[in-house]
Amino acid sequence: MARKLTVQEVPLLLKPFLWLYGWVAAALFYLQLAVFRWTCRIEYRGKEQLASTPNHIFCIWHENLPLFFIAHNRFRKPNIWLTFPLWYMKPIHLLKRWIGIRELAFGASGHQGRQALELVLARLRQGWSTFLTPDGPKGPLKVMKDGALLMSMNTGTPVIPVSFYLSHGWRIPSWDRKRYPLPFTTLVVNYGPPIQVTAANMEAARQQLSRLMDDPPQRIAGSPEPPEL
Repeated sequence: MARKLTVQEVPLLLKPFLWLYGWVAAALFYLQLAVFRWTCRIEYRGKEQLASTPNHIFCIWHENLPLFFIAHNRFRKPNIWLTFPLWYMKPIHLLKRWIGIRELAFGASGHQGRQALELVLARLRQGWSTFLTPDGPKGPLKVMKDGALLMSMNTGTPVIPVSFYLSHGWRIPSWDRKRYPLPFTTLVVNYGPPIQVTAANMEAARQQLSRLMDDPPQRIAGSPEPPEL
């Protein structure tokens, strides 16, 4: 099975092996996230920002992907996420479904990226929400690309920057040095103010969002009750 194959292109005879790989790996990922969730104190700050607008484009830095999934184990409102379509991402596709992501838009550069983007834009106009790491998928680290800004500008959907306070953690040796909590750590999720991007404020919005996605300098206590997303 070549690495360039998407999940839709995997030969029929190999699909059972793809599903077996996907389910086993997704279950291990899900269990790992559950262990982190059980052994951490998680608090949520700024939930009132989410109530001020009906739908959102959630944005975090790529290094905080594990923290986002640890803190958010269930999405109940309509969400659509752009999803890297290559076959080895099958466990992540399943994991997103398990936590309640209603629709996955499969696409990336060279793999029907335009069609996937158009689907996400259509759903945003219908009142759905989405989620992006604006410095992904390969960096540069903490350099915000245009994707979330253009989505907001084209659909009228505000961007919600999300940052994290982590009292104790560790990183893996990847390009983005993803962060994970140590046991019995305090993790505070901070939702920033919704920012509506226009042609006139695009660069100012980029700078503001980049600043608000950075770690807060100190812990500010939040609520243990997660918001409904």
